[in-house]
Amino acid sequence: MGINFFNKVFPQKWDFIGMLRSQAELTAQGVQTLLAWLMEPSTENYDLLLQLAGQADTVRMEMEEKLLEAFVTPFDRQELYYISVQMDRIVECAKSTLLSIVEYKVEPREYFIKMAESLSEGTSIFSGAMISIIDNKPIESRTRILEIRKAHAEMEEYYRKGMSELFQTADAMEALKQHEIYSLLEDAAFYLGSTVDIFHRIVVRIG
Repeated sequence: MGINFFNKVFPQKWDFIGMLRSQAELTAQGVQTLLAWLMEPSTENYDLLLQLAGQADTVRMEMEEKLLEAFVTPFDRQELYYISVQMDRIVECAKSTLLSIVEYKVEPREYFIKMAESLSEGTSIFSGAMISIIDNKPIESRTRILEIRKAHAEMEEYYRKGMSELFQTADAMEALKQHEIYSLLEDAAFYLGSTVDIFHRIVVRIG
């Protein structure tokens, strides 16, 4: 049963998919801002990322409140909740990556940037995928799922390459600092993978 048909039969009080779409857009913008900062650090992008992360968190909390009150949701409320939480963790990892690099005085590394590029690609595709699910286009949604999984796999590959390079670093303290950054980006990759897994289940159920 498609979402549009479901909404006609069981009208909803709140636009949960619209909320997810807003959160997805803010998440994608936040990761894109991290990437821009890694390539050319600036106060403007530093402040913007913190702002976007805050806005994304506000959308998530608002949706959680509405889920407690809602009688009807477009699909399983647990999946709505979990996909929102996983997205929020992506942008929180992006924020933590930024703050940690600044606090630890670590220079942006090649594989930091490559991982952020793939994360940005994956979150941007996911933001577009929310439109395809709203328009009830399961084939388009599945294509985007494959593209997101590809971005996730690239992050894993860059993580391994970055760690391989790190293991050759003679400066133990510098290696420890860089490892922390790689771990945060690896966590973001994990949450991207979790997000697309939940999204895939949703697409299968409503397709």
